[in-house]
Amino acid sequence: MQALFADMEQPLPPALASWLQDRNSLTLRLKTQCRRFDVQRLGEWRDLAESDGPGWQMGEPLWHREVLLLLDGVPWVYALTEVPLATFAAGDIDFQGLGERPLGELLFTNDTLSRGKLLITRHDRESRAGQVALELGQSFEHPLWGRSRQFTLSGRPLRINEIFLPAAEQALTAGPA
Repeated sequence: MQALFADMEQPLPPALASWLQDRNSLTLRLKTQCRRFDVQRLGEWRDLAESDGPGWQMGEPLWHREVLLLLDGVPWVYALTEVPLATFAAGDIDFQGLGERPLGELLFTNDTLSRGKLLITRHDRESRAGQVALELGQSFEHPLWGRSRQFTLSGRPLRINEIFLPAAEQALTAGPA
């Protein structure tokens, strides 16, 4: 995942600060902001890790899932899940059978889940998240904010990267309608 790790001397945007630092399920929190919550699957594939991750090294095979999280039809979050094949094959979660269901709902109800480190990230126009935002017609002047979270299922690692799209920051800045 191409990310610029945030320099914590730069203040978090007030509208996103609590969202970026929240250690609970983003899916559940997003659902409180809308009447209709949807997951739009952009793709699933196996590929070699482009960099080291929690419990894997560059070049090891991973399963990837790329989705948009939509609130009332508007894309708010771009998410990329990275799962080593050992975690994928273990069967704690049927990753391939998720379809349009949010992974967060299954993760946070799984008794074998351990939550790991949470990193705040930034994503520029050249990143995959930046490209998706632009393809959606969501322009932005500054890098997008996101978070990268490590988990283990029965001791096996995975990582979820969640990047807030410009529409989310705009809606949260504007406040309730």
